Amino acid sequence: MKNKSVSLMSRLGFIVTKLILLQLVAGFALPASAADQTTLTPGDVVRITVYDNADLTTVARIASTGRITFPLIGDVIIGGVSTNEAEKLISRRLDQGGFVRNAQVSIFVEERSEALGPSVTILGQVKTSGRFPLRDGTTDGVQTLIDLLAIAGGVTSNAANYLFLIRQQNPAPQKIRVDLAELLRTADIKANATLSNGDIVLVPEMDVFYIYGQVKRPGRYRLERGMTVMQALAVASGVSETGSEKGILLNRQGPNGLRSIESSLSDGLQPDDVLYVKERFF
Repeated sequence: MKNKSVSLMSRLGFIVTKLILLQLVAGFALPASAADQTTLTPGDVVRITVYDNADLTTVARIASTGRITFPLIGDVIIGGVSTNEAEKLISRRLDQGGFVRNAQVSIFVEERSEALGPSVTILGQVKTSGRFPLRDGTTDGVQTLIDLLAIAGGVTSNAANYLFLIRQQNPAPQKIRVDLAELLRTADIKANATLSNGDIVLVPEMDVFYIYGQVKRPGRYRLERGMTVMQALAVASGVSETGSEKGILLNRQGPNGLRSIESSLSDGLQPDDVLYVKERFF
């Protein structure tokens, strides 16, 4: 009887040990959405599931532009973001479209792409941001700024008329400002820089100014290059019947804080300037 008890205890101990080992293995075998938050890249094959919506399960390879096509919401750019960010993006699109409320989205990386060779990154006010391969003579890719802007789908309507090319150099990165308007208008060869591995191109949001008070269309407007107060008034459809062109305050943020000065029509504007047109005294 004693031997049977010992044998039973041994078997129970073996079973418990096996269960513990299985739990440990399971803990290390978490799905990509929980354990692998590295960046999704073009060429990755992903399986996307939506809890309680089996018909939305999708297996897709991320295109070179970072896009995939997902049911109901169409094209989604997930290349260049983590699996967690991609899950939130798809969930938000499903919710905003009224397709699935509070969608619980999970992304599993079924196949990793081969390591991307020499590449450049474009961010900011472009239609498709992300990382793109450089042309090396044997494969398709980008070579110049115009190539990169083209594959990124161009700039958005909120883009500034300039961009920054950030180049990795020792001892510190070099930041080069490029006149985007001139580059696109004249295809200036000097401005159309040849890109190098690791370059980052940043297209910032447009510079703006604000105009309030006695104008016909107060609000926030794009600041064009060399714009004056008179031109700003024209953009705002002019001074109202009760306003005065001689009573314009220019509020400008400087190193010592906000300054408010009387302005003339010929004064030039700077980014984030605020114009206030006073009421005319009869």
